[in-house]
Amino acid sequence: MTISADQCRAARGLVDMDQATLAEAASVSRSVIVDFENGRRTPNRNNLAAIRAALEDAGVAFIDANGGGPGVRLAEQKPSH
Repeated sequence: MTISADQCRAARGLVDMDQATLAEAASVSRSVIVDFENGRRTPNRNNLAAIRAALEDAGVAFIDANGGGPGVRLAEQKPSH
């Protein structure tokens, strides 16, 4: 599943992550994040997957609500024992 620029911005907001931190976590340049979020370009498949994975690792869950369109939420935390 791909993600949209809106989901990327919202996901960063949920986990209080700036563009530079996301770029570092995804091993892409900051300009890739900036251009994507501003609608100037869509990252290639590998970069988009890396961006999504970095956000998921930070605690974001990407959702595709039935009829409501795509969105993001905080991932469920696994209870620690």
